[in-house]
This record gives sequence, C-alpha cells and structure tokens, in this order.
Amino acid sequence: MEEKIVMLGIANGGKTSLLRTLQREFKSLASLKPTKGIERTHLNFFKKRIIAWDFGGQAKYRESYKKKAKNYFVGIEELFYVVDFQDQDTFMESIKYFQEIKSELEDFSPNTSINIIINKFDPGFEENDENIKFYDTINKKFSELSEPFSARVTKTSIFNPISVIQAFSKPIFGNTTLYDNFGFAFYQFVNNTVCKFVVIFSRNLLEIGNYFDPSVNQQQMRDVALEIFKIFEDKKLKLSDISLHTDTISVRMIQFEAGGEPYYFTYGYDFEFVKDPAPLDAEAFNVLQEVKTIMKYF
Repeated sequence: MEEKIVMLGIANGGKTSLLRTLQREFKSLASLKPTKGIERTHLNFFKKRIIAWDFGGQAKYRESYKKKAKNYFVGIEELFYVVDFQDQDTFMESIKYFQEIKSELEDFSPNTSINIIINKFDPGFEENDENIKFYDTINKKFSELSEPFSARVTKTSIFNPISVIQAFSKPIFGNTTLYDNFGFAFYQFVNNTVCKFVVIFSRNLLEIGNYFDPSVNQQQMRDVALEIFKIFEDKKLKLSDISLHTDTISVRMIQFEAGGEPYYFTYGYDFEFVKDPAPLDAEAFNVLQEVKTIMKYF
C-alpha cells in the first residue's frame, strides 16, 4: 500500500525542485517549468512505497483544488507546505493559502502531520542577522497557525542537498524513537571528540538519523553532499568503505547491514585540526556498534 504525501504552497516556492533534489535529479533543475495542476511521483523510501502529489501553486489551480477538495485532500499522511524565504512580498499570500489548506485538512485528513518547509534559505544566509530574524518570524507564525495539528518547521535549499534530505527523511520514515536514540548517541560522540557530524544514510542516500555540530555551516554541508552524491553515482553503491575530502572536511562512510538492508555510517571532521584520525576512527567504530545494537530493536 502506498502512503500519500503532498507538496503545497503558492507558485515559485520550489516544490518541484525539492522533489527533484531529493531524487538527485540535479541536471533537470535548470529547465523546470511551473507545475500545471498536479504531478504525481512514486518514491521508494526504505520499505515504504510513497506517492508524492505535487500541487501547482498558481491561483487558478488553487481554486480548482478547493472546489474538489474531497478528491485531493483525503488520506494525506504528510503535508509539506513550502514557503519561499526569498520572496517576502508573498508572505501574506502564503499565510492565507495555508489557512485555507488547513481547513480542508481538518475536514478530510484530520490525522495528517504538517511540515513547514522554509525553502531557498541558501548557504551563507545563516550569517545574516536579518535573515535569522525573518526565519524566526516565519517559524513562529506557521507554528501558531498549524494548531491543533502537530507541525515541524525546517529550512531547505537545493544548494544544500542534505538540508532537503533531512526535511523529508524523518517525517516520511516516521520512526521518531529511532531518530531520538541515534540523536543522543551522536550528540555524545560529536561533543566528546573532534567529529563535526554523523549521519546514517540508506543505500539511496536518504537518512535515518543525524547530529551536526552547530559550527558546521550550510556551505560546508553542500560541499560534503555533492561529493557524496558524485561518488555514489560513479561507483554504483559498490564500495563498503568510502573516504572523501572537501576543502575543509574529511568524510568517511562505512557500510553496514541491518534487517537485510545496507546503510552507511557517515562522519566528518575538520582535517586541519586532526593530525592523526586513528583515535577518532576508533571512537566512531564504537558508536557504529551501538548503532547496530539499536537497529536490532527496530
């Protein structure tokens, strides 16, 4: 049985670009045109089959969705509502449309989970205080508007593919207990060593757990993501132990198996401050054993 997720928001917010980034179809991004009506995409996510409904955001389409709400808004597992961070002039229009959508959800999908995606928050934006203030404003406003639904707010950029993976992976995967267990273990590891981040990727490079040191910025993660994707595309997922380097970070990906499926335990560190990585690798091996133990229960 397929689970239904929907992508909604006003026009030009980047909904389709997010889906293409999630599928690593980067070459198609430059030629994307506005979505006409609704496009459906089938995704395989771990052992789940997902159908993603991408709703065009132009006003004429939004009106048609409301007229046939019972055809479109029934049985939604996850709603991803996309807000264009870089177009502040459309902020109020985006709020109004979200309120209309929430009303339909209350009638037709009262058990859905809402994910607010603040998109086009590009690498380097976090260094500007005004950007942070505006992000906080959007976060607070949509969190309030989402009630009584549970809402999760994340920021994304197609120029930081890992941010897109993170925004979609946790809500679709759905196992928050596993995420929390990994998060605690990885927090301890990162804060007690020189490690900068830990991520567990599936074989199709979605993720089921992570922790990032706050000092790691979006530009660094963009560079890491693109190097990882390039290696996987070149090597067809046949490598069991991968090392790669960006301008500032060294990354190691160790393949392991759980439930008959391959995963990659991935961690990175700033190589300028690590002369001998052997002690860190030894600590990472211990954390990987803990990961394997945790995954036996899920």
